Amino acid sequence: MKWSIPERIVERGRDYMKEGRVISVDQDAERKVWHAEVLGNELYRIQLDGTAKENDICECPYWKDHGYCKHTVAVELYLRQKGMSRIIKADQPVVFEKRSLSISEMFTKGFAKLNQSEEKRKITPLTVEYIVDVIETNNYYPELAVLGVSLRLGHQGVKPKTYIIKNIGEFFQSFQKEGTFLINKQHHFDLIKEAFSIEHQELLAQLAAIYQTSQLLGANGIQVKGKIDKRYLVLPIDQGQQLLEKMSKLPHFQLNDDEIKYRHLSFTNGKLPILFDLSKQPDGTYKLVIDDQITTFLSHYQWGFSKDRVYLFTQEQEAIYTTLLQLLKRVEKPEIIYEKAELSDLFGSVIPLLKKLGTVSVSEEVTQEVVYHPLEAIFIFRKIKGMIKVRVDFTYGGVVFSTDEKHSVASGENQEVVREGKKEQEILDQLATFGYQKVADGYEKNLPAGERLYYFFKAEVPTFRRLGEVRMGKKLRELYLDAAHHQPLIEVSDSDSWLDVRFDITGIAEQEIDAVLASLLRNDRFYTLETGEILSLDSEEFQQTSEVLTMLRMNMKNVQGTIQVPRNQGLIIENMLENNSQAHFSDSFKEMVTNLTHPEKFEAVLPEKIQATLRTYQIDGFKWLKMLSYYQFGGILADEMGLGKTLQTITYLLSEKEEKKQTGAALIVAPASLIYNWVAELKKFAPDLQAEVVAGNKMEREKLANQEGLDVLITSYASLRQDIDMYQRLNLGYLILDEAQMVKNSGTKTAQALKSLTVPQRFALSGTPIENNLDELWSIFQMIIPGLFPSKTLFRSMKPEEIAKMIQPFILRRDKKTVLADLPDKIESNLYSVLTEEQKTVYLAYLKQMQEDVSQMDQDAFKKNRLSILAGLTRLRQICCDPSLFIDDYTGGSGKLEQVKDLLVAAKENNRRVLLFSQFTSMLSIIEKELDALGLSTFYLRGSTKPKERMTMADSFNAGEKDVFLISLKAGGTGLNLTGADTVILYDLWWNPAVEEQAAGRAHRIGQKNVVEVWRMIAEGTVEEKMDSLQQEKRELFQKVIQGNEEQLAKMTEDDIRMILSIGE
Repeated sequence: MKWSIPERIVERGRDYMKEGRVISVDQDAERKVWHAEVLGNELYRIQLDGTAKENDICECPYWKDHGYCKHTVAVELYLRQKGMSRIIKADQPVVFEKRSLSISEMFTKGFAKLNQSEEKRKITPLTVEYIVDVIETNNYYPELAVLGVSLRLGHQGVKPKTYIIKNIGEFFQSFQKEGTFLINKQHHFDLIKEAFSIEHQELLAQLAAIYQTSQLLGANGIQVKGKIDKRYLVLPIDQGQQLLEKMSKLPHFQLNDDEIKYRHLSFTNGKLPILFDLSKQPDGTYKLVIDDQITTFLSHYQWGFSKDRVYLFTQEQEAIYTTLLQLLKRVEKPEIIYEKAELSDLFGSVIPLLKKLGTVSVSEEVTQEVVYHPLEAIFIFRKIKGMIKVRVDFTYGGVVFSTDEKHSVASGENQEVVREGKKEQEILDQLATFGYQKVADGYEKNLPAGERLYYFFKAEVPTFRRLGEVRMGKKLRELYLDAAHHQPLIEVSDSDSWLDVRFDITGIAEQEIDAVLASLLRNDRFYTLETGEILSLDSEEFQQTSEVLTMLRMNMKNVQGTIQVPRNQGLIIENMLENNSQAHFSDSFKEMVTNLTHPEKFEAVLPEKIQATLRTYQIDGFKWLKMLSYYQFGGILADEMGLGKTLQTITYLLSEKEEKKQTGAALIVAPASLIYNWVAELKKFAPDLQAEVVAGNKMEREKLANQEGLDVLITSYASLRQDIDMYQRLNLGYLILDEAQMVKNSGTKTAQALKSLTVPQRFALSGTPIENNLDELWSIFQMIIPGLFPSKTLFRSMKPEEIAKMIQPFILRRDKKTVLADLPDKIESNLYSVLTEEQKTVYLAYLKQMQEDVSQMDQDAFKKNRLSILAGLTRLRQICCDPSLFIDDYTGGSGKLEQVKDLLVAAKENNRRVLLFSQFTSMLSIIEKELDALGLSTFYLRGSTKPKERMTMADSFNAGEKDVFLISLKAGGTGLNLTGADTVILYDLWWNPAVEEQAAGRAHRIGQKNVVEVWRMIAEGTVEEKMDSLQQEKRELFQKVIQGNEEQLAKMTEDDIRMILSIGE
């Protein structure tokens, strides 16, 4: 065993051997190696050298750092215990019995050490000395030196003996692992963190991190006198001051700079210890003496050392001082002699820089001979023989240095004026930049024309004004017509369906006005008149005119000097020119602007035959529609869901008919789920309007659409796309797009089809005209008011506030909060759906069978079969909901289900909170699944839901959680307070008013702050519609149909049931 292995390692190896951690040993006689396995923290493989060289190998990290470890020792001691030498002889093969080690034993022993109290390593306090050396990197430039940190390590004591660390990297690696560090074969130190004071620990940890970073960058010591010295770590620039200050506070620190040694350092800012003294000599010259007390300057760090102080240089000081050092290398002594004529340059260019570096002393005698005055530059521009001539006078008090010697004024005999040479040169450089050539009496260049003349007045002259005073000759000055004195006058008047915008400009001939406007449209900054003069177009008024022209250019036409634009641009023009004192508006234009901004004051009378009482806000909406119609504008009625957009539109259409303003039929385009709803609402509110749903096969649709005397045609978006050729041939006066967000994508075939229609009056209805982005708004307006917005590309670059101003008159949006005082507590509405084709087939088959069966029954037979008849009625109602409720393989869809999905998506977009009731729990399960696919979250209250869970669900919903609350009629009848909801949907109706009230009452009760809206869903043309019409006459009947118990059924007459079954005949 090597004598150099420390005793403590040998002892640990012996412990391992005694604990039975040597698992196996095999002899490889041919290679003279022992192969062994030792269980430490993990199972390690060892190769023990079977020769006298003892070159052992182990997999553990400790061996990699030191070349020996407790595992190799344990194997050698194991051999000794067996009476064997590690030296392998060829004639003595050895086979040891292998000790089997179970997985569980290996696992347990692997953790065993952790359970024992760790063997206490004896902590011997250590001390560190920090030596910082100035190391030159270039013999010719000592200022490029760097600082290298090296360390000495030893045990603490009164006079500790310390040892140089020759490889600082290996030291930091051992320090971070708390390993043992070898100084040499005789001296090693256990680098346990606790062996160092807190100050040393912090400083060493910081230096170790710096070393690791330098390793990443490929650094490996410092090159000293051509060789890499691994003792050093380069002191980093960014942490240099902090590290030196920390080291300086510790007892063992030294910074070496040639012969100078610093034990303590302090850092300081401000004036540097460099003295400059200027005095007059007997021979009339002036001597500048430099006393530089900086002993060492390190430009990388921007530090200067002087008497235990480190002076921190600014970037500017470092540049000045580096220049000073280079210049002083060229003189024997730090003294510079100046002649009297050079004083001005010295004080103008040199002294100001030296003052930034150190302390400058000037003798009183020298001060008397120097005069300071601020520089005032005067530029004199003249137009002479097709040239622009410039003279520059550099003025210091009464002294003038001119570019034309004739205009220079000299100073007094005994005084030198300090000139600002740098500023003077900047001015002359600026003249060269603008293309002026030096001549005997100043500078000159050819007189520019057109754009270059404009550039002279707008760029060159202001630049020179920033540098000094500008004086200009009259001939040159008159070439520039300032916008402030030549303002555009704008007159706006209303004429038929166009606005006339006329322009006039003071002092400009009428025949040139159109050319000026063309320049404005091109966003030119000036216009060159026929006389060669430049008219500047950069005033605020000209800018406004340019903006107006740019905004209107897509739709404007020029008619005999007057620009004509569509009326719908009127408010844009008015907004742009409202603060322009040069703009004048005609009375008719002012009236139009008033109507657009205050539509509620527009004079319009409600139609006599409207069968409804409109609320105040609905009358305002009607007036808004009439006002836009009067000016042949379109618009978007964007009221929140449930505020009666349909009623306001019907009122407007009826008014047009009564006032005989109809120019053709109205075409209403709506989602398929809403078309029959429109028919029902028209019949209810305006029976005088002849309305027809255009549905069926192609021939039927043609026949329906071409009927005489129709006021309103109703179709779906999909149907319109198919029949667009037919609608293009019809005489249409009005186009109403319901749920207009359906055509929010301008590239769809439906949107293209709508654009192709020639209809004078267009309106869109949408509670959510913008669902995702502003492109959708652009798309809808393209169909409603083509030309209001610029191209999509330009539109996208507009600010939201600009768009808001443009659309303000053409979009009307009210939400329930703003019209709350005008609303009842509860609004009830019927919503009609249409059966799908397959659904209708199923429904008619069941209905026909029932009608045939019932028609053959006499009174007695009817009584006997009453229960089966009522069960059949329930089947018909289930078909209206969704035939898949009882037909397993049905895939034909449900009109009502599609309608409720559309309704709930719209409700979420309008931030509505919805309760949805159904008598059929299996229907609620279908709805729950469909809503989940749409991304709508639901609570579902079944009959099996426990009371406590009901309350938790109700509280969560009221707190704003989830979108829709699905409630089974039987489960949700009583006790629930769901005031978080503002919308109730009755998916399938029951006709006991008390039960219906109870359902709506979940939301409409004390604590409800919002208006509650109740939607009753009815399949058009089915038993549901007939039952709805009979509700007021036979309330009890409907209770019997829905409830179905015998006592109530006994009260239902045969006539009642036969009346219900008459549906479809």
